[in-house]
Amino acid sequence: MIEFSGVSRDPILSQELISKFKNSEHKILVLDWWKLMGKYKHSHAEKASELVKKYDICFFIVREELVFYIDIYKIKKLLDELNKLNVFYLTLSTDSRVSTDTSKTYNTPWFVLNSENFYISKNTTIDFDYRQKDYTFNMLLGVDKHYRTLLFELLRNEQYIYSTYFGHKEFRPFSSTHLEDNDVLDNFYSQDVSSSRLETMQHMRRGGRNICLSHNIPEKIYNNSHFDIVTESLPLENGLHFTSEKTGKPLSTGRFFIWYNSANTVEYLRQFGFELQDYLSEYDGIKCNIDRMAAVNYLIREIGDNENYIKKIYKDTKEARMYNQEVFKKLSTTTKSDINSWMAKEINRSTTSEKTNA
Repeated sequence: MIEFSGVSRDPILSQELISKFKNSEHKILVLDWWKLMGKYKHSHAEKASELVKKYDICFFIVREELVFYIDIYKIKKLLDELNKLNVFYLTLSTDSRVSTDTSKTYNTPWFVLNSENFYISKNTTIDFDYRQKDYTFNMLLGVDKHYRTLLFELLRNEQYIYSTYFGHKEFRPFSSTHLEDNDVLDNFYSQDVSSSRLETMQHMRRGGRNICLSHNIPEKIYNNSHFDIVTESLPLENGLHFTSEKTGKPLSTGRFFIWYNSANTVEYLRQFGFELQDYLSEYDGIKCNIDRMAAVNYLIREIGDNENYIKKIYKDTKEARMYNQEVFKKLSTTTKSDINSWMAKEINRSTTSEKTNA
């Protein structure tokens, strides 16, 4: 049989895989770490260990990061216990502090597995070559975080940047609005960010389906700005690599972007086929968060509204941007089926090994 923790089934798993193993004599568990954390709060590490021991095979899914407001030593202890059991890991980030057994892990960037939720309208122009636009950059900041506040304070007065910070109660009024869709603005302004954080995962209607606000590729903003400034969700943890839709959107549309994320994002994404070394990414190797922020700020200002520099970026990065867009397309269409094939292979191998050893 195959069972799920917290939900009736996991959307990652295909119906074919579920049907194949639902009557298996082996007890198979698909455990969602984040759902378990929400259910058991501070005792989730202990509950995970207890739960896994009841099954013959477990697929341990980490949708964002394994360490989240948890004592890292508890996580290491949990992994030590799980490694003694028949546990396989599906991870959407990596963390050198608490790495899982690579021989039993399928890893993919967060934005790849969530790429099917992206929405880009038919009127959005994909520009691989230069054309004149109103802004050099867009800088769309959501949830209030101190490094985003610093970047907004440094850059919000630059006329070549279309900047928004709807998640910050003091800087929201200074956000640009004229390129925003009305329903997006209404949603953001209806949220009281003085008492709670901005919720960017709320749904909006696009293309006949519901999508998250954060997964909408903003048509008018993209059509009127050359490049993106991306500030990721968790950029200050050394050794952690987590790339959300913020990174996925410019990759999916073949745009040049400057990012503030954990150091060595280039090396992390190269594992999956992306090539970012042509993106003026020298700042990416700087481990000190303060120095990396300073280098990002310097590069943005250096480019500024210099038309010749902007044209040079288009020319120098065109091949890489087109290549990365194709990599994104391939991963977005094959990853889910690859995961299901991997899970089926590990189940078959585990059950076959059991019978051989019996």
